[in-house]
Amino acid sequence: MASPSWHHAPVIFAHGVASGDPLTDRVVIWTRTSREGLVRWVVARNEALTDVVASGEARATAATDRTVQVDVEGLEPGTAYRYAFEAGGERSPIGRTRTLPTATDHLRFAMVSCAKFNAGFFNAYARIAAREDLDFVLHLGDYIYEVGNKPPPSQTPGADIGRPYVPDHECLTLDDYRARYAHYHADPDIQALHLAHPLIATVDCHEFADGAWREGSLEHREEAQGPWADRKAAAFGARWEWLPTRRPDPADPFRVWRSVPLGSLADLFLIDTRSHRDEPAQGDAMFAPGRTQLGPVQKAWLFDGLRTSSAPWRLLANSSIMSQAWSEALPEETRKVLGVVDFLLEDGSERDPDQWDGYPLERDEILRRVRQEGIEDLVVLSGDVHIGLVCELKRDPDDPTEEPVAVEFVTPSLTSQNVDDKMTWGYRTESPRIERTMLDALPHMRWVDLDSHGYVVVDVTPERVRAEWWQVATVLERTDEERLGAAWEVRRGSATPVAVETPGGTTRT
Repeated sequence: MASPSWHHAPVIFAHGVASGDPLTDRVVIWTRTSREGLVRWVVARNEALTDVVASGEARATAATDRTVQVDVEGLEPGTAYRYAFEAGGERSPIGRTRTLPTATDHLRFAMVSCAKFNAGFFNAYARIAAREDLDFVLHLGDYIYEVGNKPPPSQTPGADIGRPYVPDHECLTLDDYRARYAHYHADPDIQALHLAHPLIATVDCHEFADGAWREGSLEHREEAQGPWADRKAAAFGARWEWLPTRRPDPADPFRVWRSVPLGSLADLFLIDTRSHRDEPAQGDAMFAPGRTQLGPVQKAWLFDGLRTSSAPWRLLANSSIMSQAWSEALPEETRKVLGVVDFLLEDGSERDPDQWDGYPLERDEILRRVRQEGIEDLVVLSGDVHIGLVCELKRDPDDPTEEPVAVEFVTPSLTSQNVDDKMTWGYRTESPRIERTMLDALPHMRWVDLDSHGYVVVDVTPERVRAEWWQVATVLERTDEERLGAAWEVRRGSATPVAVETPGGTTRT
């Protein structure tokens, strides 16, 4: 099947097209127009758009920033489709999408996280777009970054590569967030990604503000920036407009968490670990009873879904690392290095409150209930920390006799600065030494790569889940070069990951 391509430089459809939230009988298609008015759409079985299966009209209005979303129903399961829009005598690029199967013995999707525009080019998006072996793309959050071109001290400045943000300042209002999404969607690699594959996405902090929680954020100052509730509503509002997404609950604009059945092969649970959580806390306050990162409603939904799932696999799409990252056995130098990517507290003195490490009792509750209720074949898919990891999830990671409860695969960042970027040492020069000390101090970790950018391809069969870490050569210039950095898999009935290929990174021996 030929990759979809643009036939001309669009004017009305300058932000391209996209599709998302596929189910067995439907998929959301999206575009954005340069002016208000009637928009025609068509979905067909062929690229020429002559074998039409659905068509209709929609209207682009200022109320939704001239974005158009159509939830196309009545489609066949496990089927590839082409789609396009037309307005003002211009046809949009022709996108490619596909529905989910009702029954299958093989699924393959890409997993991504942390697309910081001013840190690098989205070469990984371009590599994913060129692939024809994927059913969808799973985005674990930080689709945008809300910061301005003069970031706060908690954020690393961008690279000097000519990719400043629009707007120049930090996003606060609906217009700001809309402009930031428009800026991202003008990027050719983002457009190529959406043109080629449907998206399934959850959220992380930077869709809102760094360190976001239920009633505020690390960086938000109400006395200067206005009520947090207004900013949160603006951020969510722009996200619903600019991503091809079906609202899990039309009556609740702040609900992202949902489950997606992946045929008869797996159930995918997408959670939101940011916008419903208690405020991140340090020290003993982390261990206060009842502290939650999920919130009571989402947590009850998750437990119920995991318990009642009858699929061979349960996949948990999780935007913050669940494995324990803190250990007193970590050398001081390693702690300080890991602090620069928020793997630990910034100065390395203790666990980072922004990850699941900061909500240890709730994490233990989840792992305890998974064990007690016999929930097996659980794979946690995580992002946020900008590095690649393979971990065994245990209630007590320091106990070598405890059997793991689940496996966690962590995707690196698409562009956001990782260890070699922030420490300004050469790629794969000093980091391998730090990686070895991590594996020595954190026995539940099996493989780590602190330096590489890219994405993970998750390949699922009834017998095993395999994760492949695909790494781009650089993000500081455009390149097509990528390599397989590692591949690990977990077999059905086991929670112990097994290395398949490890040409890069550091592996526990």
